[in-house]
Amino acid sequence: MASMVTAPQSTSSRRSRRTGRVLIHVVVIVICFLTIFPFFWMLSTAFKPPEEVFTKDIRLIPNNPILSNFPDAFQYFPVAQWFGNSLGIAVLTTLGKLVISVPAAFAFARLNFRFDKFFFAMVLATMIVPGVIPIVPNYILVSDLGWINTWWGVVIPSLPATAFFVFLLRQNILQLPQDLLDAARLDGAGTMKLLLHIVLPNIRPAIAVVMILAFLGAWNQYLWPLLILNDFDSKTLAVGMQFFSSNTESAQLWGPMMATATIATLPPLIIYALAQKQIISTFVTSGIKG
Repeated sequence: MASMVTAPQSTSSRRSRRTGRVLIHVVVIVICFLTIFPFFWMLSTAFKPPEEVFTKDIRLIPNNPILSNFPDAFQYFPVAQWFGNSLGIAVLTTLGKLVISVPAAFAFARLNFRFDKFFFAMVLATMIVPGVIPIVPNYILVSDLGWINTWWGVVIPSLPATAFFVFLLRQNILQLPQDLLDAARLDGAGTMKLLLHIVLPNIRPAIAVVMILAFLGAWNQYLWPLLILNDFDSKTLAVGMQFFSSNTESAQLWGPMMATATIATLPPLIIYALAQKQIISTFVTSGIKG
């Protein structure tokens, strides 16, 4: 009797597990579709002629695809200049955040100093501060320094926002064997030599992740460059794209605008595609030590 009762129960449990997996997959597929659909719509519109942009039926594949939207975008607005501004600001911001976060993470992970845990907690606490709070004091500072319409006015105020990077690198440094660092100290390695020749080579995947995330954050930022870069040619690509829709003379340039948006998405997509494994492995192996 016991076996007869157990068999239907195990069969029903297997069916419920299968049903649960199917529901999870359906939810994931729906979420992926809702996430990816705007990207495909942008890509489709970038190759559509003007008469196909607004139609009654939804068409992701243009009937008569064209490439002229891309050169038209460069013709109407200085897209190349905006692209260069975005790239320069993103590279400088990435390097600056790396220079700040790596030594700070090493200090919090391996250097024992007074109130180190308190200062580390204060660094982490900055992550809960809303980003709009420092806008006014930062703008006054940048204006007093004469950095309006300059890359430095965008880059320098963005550098202190490195708390997450410090935390991520610190967790990776804590994974290094203490015996390795002690052996290097016995060989006469000082603090800087220890950082440059022992720590950095062993946390290169984490450094790569920090560089990628810092680059993407700087590339996609909109509000701060909108406030600082007032000259038409000094704008970044994210800010400059608004002129395709807000300018009365270009209100119908949806094809060139989506072509510009496609160009703007290429660097983040390429970077993420090349470094996807490093990003996942770094977060998985970081742990929550210390």
